[in-house]
Amino acid sequence: MILERLCDFHDRIREELIPSYHKEQGCRWILELGENGRFQDFTETGQTKRSATNFVAPYRRRSGRTPPPYLIVDKPAYVLGLPRNEKEKWKEKAAQRHENYKELAKECIEVVDHPALDAFRQFLDAHVDDALAAPATDDMKKGDLIIPRVGGTLLTQLPEVQQFWIKRQDAEAAEKSTLTTECTVCGKTRPVIRTEPVELRLGPNRVNVITGNEKAFLSHGLKQSEIAPVCQPCARMYGEALSYLLDQDRHHLRLADVTWVYWTDGPDTVDPMSMLSDPEPREVESLLRGPRSSAPPGEIDTDRFYAAALSSNISRLAVRSWVTATVEEIQQNVADYFERMRLGTREARYHGLYALAGSTVRELDDLPPQTVETLLSHALTGRTLPLSLLHRATRRARADGENTITHPRAALLKLVLLSNDAASITPMLNPDHDSPAYHCGRLLAVLEDIQRRAIDPNTTLVDRYYGTASTAPASVFGNLLRTAQSHLGKLRRSDSDRGFGVNRQKELGEIMSKLDDFPNTLSAQQQALFGLGYYQQRQARFEGNDENTPDAEPAAAAA
Repeated sequence: MILERLCDFHDRIREELIPSYHKEQGCRWILELGENGRFQDFTETGQTKRSATNFVAPYRRRSGRTPPPYLIVDKPAYVLGLPRNEKEKWKEKAAQRHENYKELAKECIEVVDHPALDAFRQFLDAHVDDALAAPATDDMKKGDLIIPRVGGTLLTQLPEVQQFWIKRQDAEAAEKSTLTTECTVCGKTRPVIRTEPVELRLGPNRVNVITGNEKAFLSHGLKQSEIAPVCQPCARMYGEALSYLLDQDRHHLRLADVTWVYWTDGPDTVDPMSMLSDPEPREVESLLRGPRSSAPPGEIDTDRFYAAALSSNISRLAVRSWVTATVEEIQQNVADYFERMRLGTREARYHGLYALAGSTVRELDDLPPQTVETLLSHALTGRTLPLSLLHRATRRARADGENTITHPRAALLKLVLLSNDAASITPMLNPDHDSPAYHCGRLLAVLEDIQRRAIDPNTTLVDRYYGTASTAPASVFGNLLRTAQSHLGKLRRSDSDRGFGVNRQKELGEIMSKLDDFPNTLSAQQQALFGLGYYQQRQARFEGNDENTPDAEPAAAAA
């Protein structure tokens, strides 16, 4: 199915692609010819092949002692018969390569009727010696490429010439095939490929979509790509489409050793991957407020979105994940994902995949690649997030001391809980939450606030007790509450802190009214609720009205 969708995508982007069996190459020399085929001059486009102007030219992999010629654009030995040096063996090689080059060029000229090609035939038949006598040939290196131009027309830019080369390469591949059977992509009975025609690179590695590079993959005497029979045209189309996706920034996203490629079968108006990787608040808010469908009013949007997670296993391409849905479904899932991430009442903050995943580890170097992949799949499909993310995030919270619950970590906890149907989780503080664990987290935040105001310690009670409080509340909160009462007494005796102390006392009373008793132990989900309660209670203080007077409403109540 993936290969079929890639072939469909190839049809849609055909005009944007470099033609099949062609490649942009640095051509250092332009062979200038008149419309009568006479040699005029050489135009040098650069001092070296690397600095030369790039032109789209026919290409194929070639090797061996007698490598075959390219069509029209080639090295001096092929185009002019110019030997590497004056040794006899190099003269003979150059003469033979030039003859092969002329034979291929005239084969094209016989098929394609164009005045520029007729002029090129006249050059090959009668005027090559004039070009060899030009001073520029003394500066030509053996690896330089020469591209002919007749009266301003580059021969390799003629569509008819490009089609000739494509058909010829397909025909050569069919002749080399030793097996004719039904193609698994198009379903037609055709000769199948032994090796794929398009070079693909995933990161630093050259990869094949279909390959039998180990004996374990081979059976029934089939070799190489014959194990999954695909005809040359189909292999060429899906290869070129995949190469295009890997080359275009708007169609791929690199996450560690996994590369996601994505596309639609309609206009490129949706790019959820960039938004998920590096969300821009205005774009996210626009998605949340705007209509999900890109279809005109009254019409159903049937365009589909496709995404594949790819990695390389030596020279083999591995598909780690495959996502397909309508564009409207993807937009809705991504919007829901960002909505579930929201925290607080002020301007929302949205985190990229690495910020969320990074909250589960000490350093990003320690991050398992599947964590980011899991978050991305969840954002696109709405699948339930595994509770293992809660284990890792809460474990990291217990180890991080003062930075125990950061905004990205709180957002991740909320995402995982909501994806597992924890419907009572809201963006802002919820004083009516039904979980004792949530209120224990709130309580710790208030106790910390009291301690900071009363004595401004170097090490807060969160630094010392968060791990125990979030896993076994009953073992620690009794002592913390007793200590808090002495701090509150100190605050009430201070004219400047009296209002603060009264408000915190009210908050303690409100929170304690939600608790019949402190739980002995908390599960991973309850620890996540504890963390959210702690974070949202602190956040409500920053966002609320916390006047330092006895008559002011508590920040928790205001939130």
